[in-house]
Amino acid sequence: MVGIIDEAQLFYPLGTRIKIANNYGTVKYVGEVSGHMGTWLGIEWDDGMRGKHNGIVEGKRYFQTQLPTAGSFIRPGKVGPCATLEDAARERYVNYDSSNVDASLIREAQANLQASLFEVVGMDKIARKQSKFEQLSEISVDETPVNAAGYLKDLMHLTTLNVSHTLIWNWEIVASIAQQLPSLNNLNLSSNRLVLPTTKQIAELEPSFRQLKHINLRNCGFTDWQDVMQTALLWPDIISLGLQENSLSQLSVVDCESIFRQLQELDLHRTNLMDFDQVCKLGNISTLRSLNLMENGIEEIKLPECDPQLKLNIFMSLEQLNLLHNPIWNEADAFNELDKLPQLKRLSKTPHLKSNFDEMVSKAVASIANLQYINRAEVMPDERRGAEYDIWKKYAVDWLQASQQGADALREFCRKHRTYPLLVKKYGSPIDFVPRPQIKQSNLIKVRILHKSSGQFWEKKVPRMITVQTLQGLVMKHFHLAGNTPQLCYIDAKHPELVVPLDNNAKTLDFYSVQEHDTVLVQ
Repeated sequence: MVGIIDEAQLFYPLGTRIKIANNYGTVKYVGEVSGHMGTWLGIEWDDGMRGKHNGIVEGKRYFQTQLPTAGSFIRPGKVGPCATLEDAARERYVNYDSSNVDASLIREAQANLQASLFEVVGMDKIARKQSKFEQLSEISVDETPVNAAGYLKDLMHLTTLNVSHTLIWNWEIVASIAQQLPSLNNLNLSSNRLVLPTTKQIAELEPSFRQLKHINLRNCGFTDWQDVMQTALLWPDIISLGLQENSLSQLSVVDCESIFRQLQELDLHRTNLMDFDQVCKLGNISTLRSLNLMENGIEEIKLPECDPQLKLNIFMSLEQLNLLHNPIWNEADAFNELDKLPQLKRLSKTPHLKSNFDEMVSKAVASIANLQYINRAEVMPDERRGAEYDIWKKYAVDWLQASQQGADALREFCRKHRTYPLLVKKYGSPIDFVPRPQIKQSNLIKVRILHKSSGQFWEKKVPRMITVQTLQGLVMKHFHLAGNTPQLCYIDAKHPELVVPLDNNAKTLDFYSVQEHDTVLVQ
């Protein structure tokens, strides 16, 4: 029996990955189980509901699982066969015909041709591309039983490798792959479970990864940021790192002399980072340009305090931030906080349930001084001017009151509205928009309506609460316009350089701050 156990331990060291049908697991125990004959493998399944226990059977602990029903025992004979990367790649890419083409290359061709279907001649072309094995620059063997490198010297041109959802289980295997591929710079290890490298292993293996620039470790079972930093010692000069779908709710400050020395892109999509204070611990990564925080349950953005006229000295290179699908409840405060970041130019965010896209964009553009793109759309000059002008008028009363109450009150106002001093400098004092308490504001305003193509003027008293749609109807009737509904905008009488589009038919003139004697242009 001892010999049988030793043989099983040789073939299945602790940490080995296995696959049965579509279920992946990690070997946590090899040996006998009390009351049951023969040798057993104790498995912790990736699917926490796949097992029957947590490693305890009849009161005896054999191994430990993270979830209470993730463990079970199986016979070694039930484990399926494994393969080398060389064999899996040749199986997938050599001797292909048009009925057996790699899905990743189909997707590549679909993207290039912007098509979803191919004729047979198209399939043959893809198959011929795959058959030139030595010339391949990209290979995907995802969801294959790869657990070793094999001989890879024929793949000198390979730059991108996808070994996600395989049976690779330690960094020695990954190093044996990387050191044979001198051109490899993009490596996808998603959905694998890799044993944490020791200090000795890091020293031995680190040279094998020096050519790598991009690594994806999505859903690799990380739950401790210290383990991420320990692993990152293998590739300290990586440029792009994906850690999506790893549960990393607690972070710590990074030693940027040892790791992440050149990191520019970090993907933390769906990692349970609900507390933005944890995100701020990454602020000393001075090379970081892009940070993805999608779907993390973040409700509030809070950055360290700094002078309203200054920027923070963290995230010094961060230009792009993705906050899509986070339930951030106070957009105005969030954008005001983000203005503290010195280089932020691109922002992605989903509107709050009580907001809408246009209102969110207006707040963001007016509140983040350097913002150039929001949700990948470029902020145009007229859009910025309109957003800034709205904020400039909206907080006119608060600004005036703070100015009259002294330096401390004004400083507190500027802390809550960081861009407002810039708007005052740009557009002048908004004192004209401060209502006079002794004068009761009329519900009607007189506006001048100019039909641009004909040059005709029409002076008309209209309710402040009239909608843009209703005003369009009046304009069409007065100027006898037929066909498409005219586009309206208005020129502020006191600031004629400001032209504000009336682009939401459901909004009122009061929403757009149209005042007495302003001019409405009919396009």
